[in-house]
Amino acid sequence: MTAPRGQAARQRIIDATRELIYDSGLEAFNIEAVATASGAARSTIYRHWPAPRELVIDALRSMGRAFPTPDTGTLAGDLEAMADTLRPIFNDPRTRRLILDITRAAAEDPEIERVKLELIRNRQGPTQTILQRAIARGEIDPDIDLEVALHLVEGPLISANLMQNLPVGDDGFREMVARVVRALS
Repeated sequence: MTAPRGQAARQRIIDATRELIYDSGLEAFNIEAVATASGAARSTIYRHWPAPRELVIDALRSMGRAFPTPDTGTLAGDLEAMADTLRPIFNDPRTRRLILDITRAAAEDPEIERVKLELIRNRQGPTQTILQRAIARGEIDPDIDLEVALHLVEGPLISANLMQNLPVGDDGFREMVARVVRALS
């Protein structure tokens, strides 16, 4: 069974908005560009989203894809496998710009802040599972604060990639993982 016509148009609009803000940033967002990219009339867009901000929020929420949770049997192996998944995403300049755009918008808009936190929790899910498995295997102290451990895992990536705009290669990731594993152990 196919989605009703209105639902299909709604999805095309969200997809076009997501692509527009991913490719060009939040500042490039405008209803005219979304209408052109989606093939939808502006009246259709405004019927579903009376305020453009609502469309941006729905498009941002739609970016919360599930990441695989590796299970190699070791903390180091799992973190390296996770890094292999995240490295191309974080090394994409569009992703860096979008993360910074969302962070900037979230500072001024509580609803975008909520969406940002949802996206972060979604992305952190596999890392949290990796850490819990490492605790169960005895690789990490069971009394460790998982929130602090998550920051230890993610901090080097965020610092190098987002704050310094440095692409992180294989060797850099492996070195970061080795140091994080030592810190957590």
